[in-house]
Amino acid sequence: MSAAAVPNLRDLYLSESGQIRARFQESGDGLAAVRERSALVDSIAQQLYAAFIAPEAGGPERFCLAALGGFGRKVLFPGSDVDLLFLAGDARTEERYKREIASLCRELWDLRLRVSPTTRSLAECGRLYRDNLEFNMSLLDCRYLAGDAQLFTRLREEVVPQLVVRERQPLVQNLAELTRTRHAKYGQTIFHLEPNLKEGPGGLRDYNVACWLALISGLEKRSPRPPAGLLAQELREDCLRAFDFLCAVRCFLHYRQGRDDNALSYELQAEAAAEGVGAKVNCAVEPAEWMRLYFRHARAIDRAATQFLDDVEGARSSLYHAFDDWRSRLSNADFHVSHGRILLRQSTAMEDASTALALFEFVARHGLKISRDAEHRIEKALPLLRQRLPGLPGFWDRLRVILTLRYAADSLRWLHRNGLLTLLLPEFHAIDAVVIRDYYHRYTVDEHSFLTI
Repeated sequence: MSAAAVPNLRDLYLSESGQIRARFQESGDGLAAVRERSALVDSIAQQLYAAFIAPEAGGPERFCLAALGGFGRKVLFPGSDVDLLFLAGDARTEERYKREIASLCRELWDLRLRVSPTTRSLAECGRLYRDNLEFNMSLLDCRYLAGDAQLFTRLREEVVPQLVVRERQPLVQNLAELTRTRHAKYGQTIFHLEPNLKEGPGGLRDYNVACWLALISGLEKRSPRPPAGLLAQELREDCLRAFDFLCAVRCFLHYRQGRDDNALSYELQAEAAAEGVGAKVNCAVEPAEWMRLYFRHARAIDRAATQFLDDVEGARSSLYHAFDDWRSRLSNADFHVSHGRILLRQSTAMEDASTALALFEFVARHGLKISRDAEHRIEKALPLLRQRLPGLPGFWDRLRVILTLRYAADSLRWLHRNGLLTLLLPEFHAIDAVVIRDYYHRYTVDEHSFLTI
């Protein structure tokens, strides 16, 4: 293909983009829309690569084009950046194609694509950039587009896994720190009445964090790179359903706003509810009910991300170790405390309703977190607990103790998070994720109740 034929891509891009939007508005399938848009931009980038860099397949030697970030995951929203990596075998090859790279990027910008290009040598991709962690994380999602396929394979199968194994500790520690800083910006809660569905807790960024941490864990344990199916095994089905829902809502927002705007205002909530965006059947629902659906999906992602973050062990000061040693003395016959998290001494402990309630009393008394493994044990024991907890002798006395302890609200949140609070107090279901749609409320009714407590 010659550069003279490039203008034809503009008509192709506009026509195909319009069809993708029309199909989304008809079906409401956000995941299909972002996949289709990714495939469209793939095709355009590959044709431009052939026009400006190498018309022959697989050329030139020691140079290639790769997709990064969301584009690398084939999740390209209508207003998202198109992250591209021009990968060179060495600095000399990188310099050789500098002018062609600029020409290719100009064509993409002329299509009004938000292109974020970066040029790196293979050696540069193997470094940890503490001041640019996003680049290191984006490499985890790298995907081949055009050029020297063997060079790309070296990046994906050798350089990135070696970087993860070598720099695992600072990588996950910095990611965890950035995530917690972002969560603090949104008050450490998913229950904002006008949430940001990308950056807020329980949003798409948290889904990415959970996927990255799962992949880092897999790369650290396996050689070569683990299969993509590892993520589906690590994350629960309800988390994946939540991702599908958020894909539909974010597509709706981008198309409606005409830009990468991810704030779900009251007005946009009403419009999304009227169209049934993300619902099983695309039909109108009440805005408050639609937001309950949003919050329940956000809770699933928040839980998955939090479980992975709680497993991250960053560098600790000697003062922290001393404090952690002190907290470990809180351990008893049922529970062991390590790194501020509660572990079960017996794998079947949660099948005993009395021990399960004792766990949440332990949280309320000491303000500790429940370990990921313990949460999994609770989840497996839920069928039995549904039968045994309501009729437990002395239940109300035990609950009264929990409500009077210092960290009662934290304990109630853990109960709610694990599906036990509405089991113990069926009346609580009436305020679970309920939205009061006025400008005097910042959170849902259940979160307001926890804050009050």
